[in-house]
Amino acid sequence: MPILSRTQQQTAQLGQLLRNTGGRQKLAASLGPSLRRRRDYMSIARKALMVETLPDGALPIYDKEFDETGRSFVEAFIIGEEGGDIVKVVKPRRVTVPTFEIVANPMIPISQIKERRFDLVARSLNLAKAEVGATEDGYVFGLFDAIAAAAATATVSTGQYDPVYNEDRAAAGTKIIPDDLADCFGEVQRHDLSVSYLFFNPRNYTDLLKWTQENIDRETQRKLLKTGVMGYLWGATLLQSRKVGFGCVYVLADAEFLGVVPERIPLTVMSADRPDLRQIGFSIFENLGFLVFNPSGLVRLLVPGSFGANSAVPFLANGSNFAEVNGLPAGGGEF
Repeated sequence: MPILSRTQQQTAQLGQLLRNTGGRQKLAASLGPSLRRRRDYMSIARKALMVETLPDGALPIYDKEFDETGRSFVEAFIIGEEGGDIVKVVKPRRVTVPTFEIVANPMIPISQIKERRFDLVARSLNLAKAEVGATEDGYVFGLFDAIAAAAATATVSTGQYDPVYNEDRAAAGTKIIPDDLADCFGEVQRHDLSVSYLFFNPRNYTDLLKWTQENIDRETQRKLLKTGVMGYLWGATLLQSRKVGFGCVYVLADAEFLGVVPERIPLTVMSADRPDLRQIGFSIFENLGFLVFNPSGLVRLLVPGSFGANSAVPFLANGSNFAEVNGLPAGGGEF
């Protein structure tokens, strides 16, 4: 039997530990924490929509209610095939929602696993899951911006009295005040809908931090704060995300009256090792679609001075449109 050197023994031990979850946990226990730039992203956009798990073989088809004339009376918005353009379906009686994959493929060189003094495999998995969640939120907020853009066109002649769409509201100044959000609540509630969620960019939410306690019920549990829940306003939940365009606030009705996320495959992790490249890899993916069937349940508040002049679409610091840079439909910026 050959005599192994200390390095060879350690390498063999490392290989044994990496083969199963228990071994990786044991290895992680002996390592120190990594130095992290920020917390992992927490997906929050699907809170605003109903999530339906599709049985095997089922199609994501949804029938709409009719108005007094027997016709479907509200337009629907979906993300197109392969996560492409946003599609507006006019007066649909039945809507078929395309599903597509959101994927992340972290690859970890074995040499880096040996060099790093933290559980590189676990961190790579967590970062990849966060990446999938951030992409998902980008699609949802992009969908909201597309509906707001359609509302801007539809309300040119009808204004705030449009029977379906809610025109964008503009903040009275460069800071959000209670009157601004009260007007937004009224836009949604005039359709016999109650407001359930408000989504902010963190830089815009700072305006609410300056409000008195009489106006807002602040969340103090750190566990919930980490998930983006910041507090409650007049019965609605306040959430913040860096994926919300700077200068935009989305005021949304209850999920059952707004939209659906048909989920064919939930977030799944599969092994995708590359022995020829000496890399441990994973394929992290989900298969789902996005539908907003009731534009009446959404109104967008624009805060002047937060983005490009005379523009309703969030811009990055370099002046580029977020959607164009990231290959997404208009909206859902990160700033």
